[in-house]
Amino acid sequence: MQNMEGFILINLYALLLISFVSIVFFSKKRLKQVENNLYGKFLLYSLLMNFSGILLGFMVIPKYNVPMFIQLLLNKIYLIALLLWINTLTLYTLYVSKKDVSKIDKTIKVFKVIDIINIILALVLPIEITIENNSAVPSGLVYMYSYSFFCIEFLFQIICVIKKPKNLKNKKFVPIYLLSTLGTAAMVNQIINPDMNYLINPVFIFIAIAMYHTIENPDVKMLNEVYKNKELLEETYEDKSNFLFEMTQEVREPLYEMKLMCDEIKDEKDIKKIKDKINVLNNSLRQLDFTVNDVLNVSTLEVQKVKFIDNRYSLKGLYDDLLSRIKVSDSVEFRTRIPNNLPYVYGDAIKLKQILYSLIMNSVNKTSEGFIEFSIDTIEKYDVLRVIFTIRDTGVGMSIDKINDVLSTTGEFDSNDLKMLEKTEFNIKLCQKIIKSMGGNLLIKSKIDKGTEVILTVDQRKFIKDDNENIINSYEEKVSNKKVMLVCQDKNNLEIIKNELYKKNISYSHILYGKDSVDKIKSGKKYDYIIIEDDMKEISGFETLKLLKEQNDFDIPVIVLLKDDKEQIKEQFIKDGFADYILISDLKNEIKRIIDKY
Repeated sequence: MQNMEGFILINLYALLLISFVSIVFFSKKRLKQVENNLYGKFLLYSLLMNFSGILLGFMVIPKYNVPMFIQLLLNKIYLIALLLWINTLTLYTLYVSKKDVSKIDKTIKVFKVIDIINIILALVLPIEITIENNSAVPSGLVYMYSYSFFCIEFLFQIICVIKKPKNLKNKKFVPIYLLSTLGTAAMVNQIINPDMNYLINPVFIFIAIAMYHTIENPDVKMLNEVYKNKELLEETYEDKSNFLFEMTQEVREPLYEMKLMCDEIKDEKDIKKIKDKINVLNNSLRQLDFTVNDVLNVSTLEVQKVKFIDNRYSLKGLYDDLLSRIKVSDSVEFRTRIPNNLPYVYGDAIKLKQILYSLIMNSVNKTSEGFIEFSIDTIEKYDVLRVIFTIRDTGVGMSIDKINDVLSTTGEFDSNDLKMLEKTEFNIKLCQKIIKSMGGNLLIKSKIDKGTEVILTVDQRKFIKDDNENIINSYEEKVSNKKVMLVCQDKNNLEIIKNELYKKNISYSHILYGKDSVDKIKSGKKYDYIIIEDDMKEISGFETLKLLKEQNDFDIPVIVLLKDDKEQIKEQFIKDGFADYILISDLKNEIKRIIDKY
């Protein structure tokens, strides 16, 4: 009698514990993951097994005089719970050892069939119960089957664990370790001391409780997801902010050139020169029109206007594939810049890749020294992503007539175009035709012997990941611990400075005017140091420094770029408040010195 009371008492304690864990687990919102769903079933089967075991303990007490058919039924319920419990643990082991998400649905269906078969067999196979010394001793074919099935599944779990050595350190296999150690110890103890037959159920309950700490914690996981989304939004905001600021500079530059050109035309009397200046003016107007209407005007992003092709691709994958194909000479530096969160999109990735490859190779073929820069920017509205690809080089450049000839290319594809489509590389006119047919735009800005900038804009449908997808959209960011603001209007000096910053993986923001740099600081942007040109239009570097120092808590080192004629008074700039100076006469070495110093 004491043995049965001990059995009931210890199992009641175990029931209270598993009930508490179940309440905690089921009362909170959980992520819909296979692992969590399996654990929920595991808890229910543990509760059923423990509760039916306790009832069996009460029923063998003589004073309750419970009919035998009820005891037989409860034994079968107990065995059903045991079979479901071990089968669920096996499925869990299989899932965490392989993590084959694409096949997990089929695997779950197979295990459901096994559960149904087990339930049927447990109900139909014969069972016998013998009461000896206030203890119930069950036997029969159903018990032989249940224990055999339990042992086979347990061996399968062990194989799943030891098959891959790295699994041995995985905390998710703790339930298997506990079952193999504590379960075996309880079984051996029961064989040696038959009166102590009440330890098996508490062991199973202990495994279920331990397993709670090995699954993905719903609360922590959810908080991590929220935190990751917050970081992603911050990165997206930073990328868009930087891009839109750069586009603002793109708007101001042609406006300034147009103003200068208009002033020159007023006083010009030579008709030929006037026509040339008007051509330049038209080119600047084209740049401005493109930037405002085709890039910055996100109100034109409408799903109905985008031609979709049922082909999902990764912008990061497209970027990586292009980089693996591009080879440049030792005298040319190939630079790249991409946002921190390039998504999956729908579109014609093959043609887009061919266009970009053709445009980049055009730069490679026409650039013998200097650099080629390939960058990607994005603007998002609803489920449409406007992707802006920019290719800049310091090559031979193109004449305005050639640019107008390319950009005016329209119409249907002719037979030569169709033949060209079968090749890897296109000419630039064909690129323009394809881009137009895709609903995109192409802008070319170029100066003879100075270089070319090609901007390709295309709208793609953003891929929205659903609950069943397991796409990991991750990629490495550039390792950069420093941020620099460049306030510079001299393009030659700017390119040299950018080149040195690139070599050191230092990120920068380029600004044309001193007042804009002040606005940037006012908006809360942080920089490690500022490099500012002294001789600038509108306001000088010194006047900009005074405006910066008027800002509250401004403590960013400001370094001034000095021309040769000011080298003699360089120390005076330090006295005026600049942290350091850079001599343009030895610009490369000076920039290296500043980078090392700061």
